[in-house]
Amino acid sequence: MPLLPLPSETPRQVLPAWVLRADRRAAKRINSVRGVPVVDRNLSRLSHFADHGLLWAAVAAGLALVGQRRAAVRGTLSLGFASAMANIVGKRIFGGNRPLIDDVPIERRLRSQPLSASFPSGHAACAAGFVTGVAIESPGAAAALLPLAGAVSWSRLHVGAHWTSDVVGGLLIGSGVALLGRLVSAPRGR
Repeated sequence: MPLLPLPSETPRQVLPAWVLRADRRAAKRINSVRGVPVVDRNLSRLSHFADHGLLWAAVAAGLALVGQRRAAVRGTLSLGFASAMANIVGKRIFGGNRPLIDDVPIERRLRSQPLSASFPSGHAACAAGFVTGVAIESPGAAAALLPLAGAVSWSRLHVGAHWTSDVVGGLLIGSGVALLGRLVSAPRGR
């Protein structure tokens, strides 16, 4: 039995109807804004580079190289647990269909569309998990990374891969997992 719904299955949706209506209104507004080609390309690239935590692995390596090893480790562990909670548990429980790709301007679309359930956004969960984990060990480093996490999260809306509620749910899961990690293992010197 697969952990995630297969593309041929219709993922169930347990979010309230008012959330779904708000998602559709937000997507319509986002998709109606005329894009800037360089922004569209770069948000699509950023979204792709964040696949499977690759972006955050590169950031963790950079943090370790500049002496922020504990922040890199905590961020990476938080990302791993956040990814599991979002992609294995959350998507299976909540499900949901992704936005219709036909509604997304062509220049914004990803080359290959995600096939898993929509809620929550694994990209947003990983971004929030990593940056919140880093913040526990090094608030200054996390402050520098916060715009990147925001850009990754926004990119998922911009390319039409997720609804707003998916991204918000992912951000909450990622941050929550990292904060729970703090209860399990307190930061050094605090």
